[in-house]
Amino acid sequence: MYDIRQFLMKYNSVIYTRDPITDLYLMEEELRALYDVKLIDPKRYMHGKLLLGREAERLQTEHNKKTNDMEEL
Repeated sequence: MYDIRQFLMKYNSVIYTRDPITDLYLMEEELRALYDVKLIDPKRYMHGKLLLGREAERLQTEHNKKTNDMEEL
């Protein structure tokens, strides 16, 4: 997520909401906008989407683990 955030900063896009899930969503939207206006190539766009998808999965897994741990109490 750090790499995508730094990449977007090159285009004057700063995304930080204190909510990682919202940040991922906004970064994906920003990547899509850059791709749509042809500022980034398809390879970079797909790589960015892949990284954001992996991070979303990681956060979801982490959330599920915390939820399961709370249910066991």
